[in-house]
Amino acid sequence: MTSDRDTFLPDCCSAEGLLPLLVIAELVAVILALAGLGGAESFWRDLFLLSIYIQWVGICSAGVLCAIRRHLGAAATWRIAAVSYAALLLVVTALAEVTYSAGRYTGIAPLVADVDHAGFLARNLGVGAIVAALGLRYFWLRDQWRRQAAAELSARYQALQARIRPHFLFNALNGIVELVATRPQVAEQALEDLSALLRAALADGDARLVPLSEELELTRAYTDIEALRLGDRLRIEWDIAPEAGSWPVPPLCLQPLVENAIAHGVARLPEGGRVYVQAAVADGCLTLTVVNPMPAEPSGESGRRLALDNIQQRLALRYGAAARLWRQAAPGRFEVSMRLPRPSEGNR
Repeated sequence: MTSDRDTFLPDCCSAEGLLPLLVIAELVAVILALAGLGGAESFWRDLFLLSIYIQWVGICSAGVLCAIRRHLGAAATWRIAAVSYAALLLVVTALAEVTYSAGRYTGIAPLVADVDHAGFLARNLGVGAIVAALGLRYFWLRDQWRRQAAAELSARYQALQARIRPHFLFNALNGIVELVATRPQVAEQALEDLSALLRAALADGDARLVPLSEELELTRAYTDIEALRLGDRLRIEWDIAPEAGSWPVPPLCLQPLVENAIAHGVARLPEGGRVYVQAAVADGCLTLTVVNPMPAEPSGESGRRLALDNIQQRLALRYGAAARLWRQAAPGRFEVSMRLPRPSEGNR
């Protein structure tokens, strides 16, 4: 069995994929009932009978498309379209034959009362051919639109992620520059640490998610470099729930928050301070929280906003409204939190 992820056919095995087919079927029933040009009583009777008949055709067609999607999902588009079109016409023909043969003895007799066998089959096959062609065309166009939208979102996400990496690099280098004149050996060690840090940060340029443990490793490497510069003025407290380590998160989502906490908080205080980093899992979501002390007169807020706005935009592209980023400022204290849902397997 091949993968069905690349086909333009909807997943008719699910309610989400079945619904468009049933809507199309009902629209066809309404159009055919209106085409009867009978009175009000005839219209409602015809609509009821046609709805039952055509919805049955729609359900059977959904089953056929579901099987085609599962078994031909990786085939060429033209092949999937040709097989689907032929299969839908076979479904229409088979159900029309059954309806005509049994209809005279059931409640749907009015559908076949005034037409001969050949005429009934030809009419059903003609309508089915037109509706199947339009339906498959609609599904193809919808798939192309979704692919284009996904490509644009991915490109925008990668641009946002690429934008924050130089910011992270410049801040780390500025910290090392301060060590060159006073403690050259420490600066040399910091450069080696930065080299390893950059390899990890630039290892993957796509929009994949990574376990939180990887993001924590990157963040700890950055705090180690800052600790060489700030010494005892910088204290980091890690409060990481054991179950949080495997949670998938966007790369460079936590590190910029800790970077801001150090650059705009601890580093600007003569006595330094403590940065508190928490990761907790509750109600099916991961919450990351970073708390740091703040000087009485904050400055450099544009740099802080750049990182926070960047992360917020990436979260919106990745999760939509399911993720949140919020901040709380109080005298001498700044807190930022991020709430992330667990993504589905296909969105990692």
